[in-house]
Amino acid sequence: MCGIAGIIGNFQISDLETIKVALKHRGPDKQSSFKQNEFSFVHSLLKIMDLTDQSAQPMIDDNSGNVIIFNGSIYNYKDLKKDFFQNYKFKSNTDTEILLKMYAKFGINFLNYIKGMYAFALFDKKKNKIYIFRDKFGIKPLFYFSKSNFFIFASEIKVLLKNKIVRNSIEVDFKKTIEFIANRQLNGSDSTLIKNIKILKPGNFVEYDLKLKKFEIYDFDFKKNQKKNNYFEDVLKESLNYLTITQHKKIACLLSGGLDSSLLSIVLNSQNNNKEIHTFSSILNQPNSENRNIHKLVKDYKFNQHFILEDSIDFFEDHLKTIRDIDQPTPDASSTLHNVLCRKVAENGFKVLFTGNGGDENFFGYPLHAYGYLANILQKGQFIKYCKKVSLLKKLYKNKNIFIRSLKELINTDILNILKTYQLKSRIEHLNVDKNKYKINFYEKFSKDIFKNIVLNYNSHWGLQSYLDYEDKNSMAYGIECRVPLLYDDIQDFSLNTSLDSHFENGPKSILRNHNKLPYYLRNEPKFAFAANLSGYLIKDQKKIKEKIYYDFKNIPMIENEKLLKLQNDQSKNDIFFRTYSYGLWYNSLFKEA
Repeated sequence: MCGIAGIIGNFQISDLETIKVALKHRGPDKQSSFKQNEFSFVHSLLKIMDLTDQSAQPMIDDNSGNVIIFNGSIYNYKDLKKDFFQNYKFKSNTDTEILLKMYAKFGINFLNYIKGMYAFALFDKKKNKIYIFRDKFGIKPLFYFSKSNFFIFASEIKVLLKNKIVRNSIEVDFKKTIEFIANRQLNGSDSTLIKNIKILKPGNFVEYDLKLKKFEIYDFDFKKNQKKNNYFEDVLKESLNYLTITQHKKIACLLSGGLDSSLLSIVLNSQNNNKEIHTFSSILNQPNSENRNIHKLVKDYKFNQHFILEDSIDFFEDHLKTIRDIDQPTPDASSTLHNVLCRKVAENGFKVLFTGNGGDENFFGYPLHAYGYLANILQKGQFIKYCKKVSLLKKLYKNKNIFIRSLKELINTDILNILKTYQLKSRIEHLNVDKNKYKINFYEKFSKDIFKNIVLNYNSHWGLQSYLDYEDKNSMAYGIECRVPLLYDDIQDFSLNTSLDSHFENGPKSILRNHNKLPYYLRNEPKFAFAANLSGYLIKDQKKIKEKIYYDFKNIPMIENEKLLKLQNDQSKNDIFFRTYSYGLWYNSLFKEA
């Protein structure tokens, strides 16, 4: 895993040195750059696949003169070597070199052949163009800024902000900030909380013409996998076989006690692949279902277990650090807890970390998915089936309103949007803004199919991006490569080719629940999210937080100190208060501390 950056246009050598310093944490093993008259690439290397110096980047293709900087992992790179380059002698054992060869052979369409997570830039010498690519899930981040004939990109926003041109142009996008405070996540666009800084959307690529000094952004049309997989066990095994390819003998896995992380830990442990598997967990000193599962799993499967006691961490200071690490306000307390766990992983000498991210998205684990599934059944007039499924899903989601919510999905979307807009106003009452000025389109009509519509809305307005973003930043803050086996290409294809009834056969995420290696006590476990004890932290650090708001938040746009301090005492709005407080910390780190 690595950090990448590039500048096109006027720049000084000092600009490159500044970028190197800002990127260092993402690749502490080696830093290098490539400079040509009109552009430069910078790369920070974390050695995972090839521990020799032959893995250094930027990497140049001897035949074409093309240059690449790469952040990510190509899972099937050995297969590609075997299929297309049997007679070619590679200089390294990296997946980077195969990308150069695949591009030379297939052009842009080489994206259809590679499986993995990636963000990389490639200079095509013959065309005199730079291409910047991001994987279809958006596992690896890529941010950019453009102004006149100047273009700069990087793995993290903080790298861009070290450039004077960027720094002098930044402006907070208050509409997007309100969207974040009210709804936790941003609409799935290319926007960030800084107006002039964009994120390259998943599955998109940039084509920059160095001669014309212009760029276009395209959405790559990935070909659907024609290979049909009948068993989830097979595609999960394949995913883990690919993702455990690393020169490091020890692998860490986050274990929350929920379905996704538990199943991954169990299967990883059973496959082994000559790797030593260690699990890392956070434990609350209070009765908790998932804590119970963690202890059982560790005992039953003899995991090499490491844990932190949530009550013992300095959440106040760790929250400040997390905001600086992820370049944005934290959406909830779990992102801070994740940062602390990553630190624990690094302290124990691990370079590769597995997480269960993507399980809810690929296997429809959120309550919203259940509402859509039930609404679909109602739409077909299958009332007996509907009643049976409501009874089952109500238990496993611990949600008494599942009946009402599924009926609401049959309501006209315009009415839903009116209701949601009213909710929005109640969530920003404490902010010094015109409440009638801000509207968020919560629901769009993409398809006549209710379930498909919900999935597309989730992907468009919420999605996986915020989780993946802070997961990447938190892990890379400590020089760790984060891998997400449930976001493997063939796993997604398997899920999309599986009927909805199979997905909800015995509760949400039935495909995972039915896996033959999952223990009985997890098969009927209610749905839990990875979450931190937010209420506990807010009570514990109440005095410190109050002082921070009183002394440091006086001139922050939109924040009214008295209203925010009053909101601090309203436990029903802990999440709204926390995101507003996080915004204040982020704003100060962006302007005052920089």
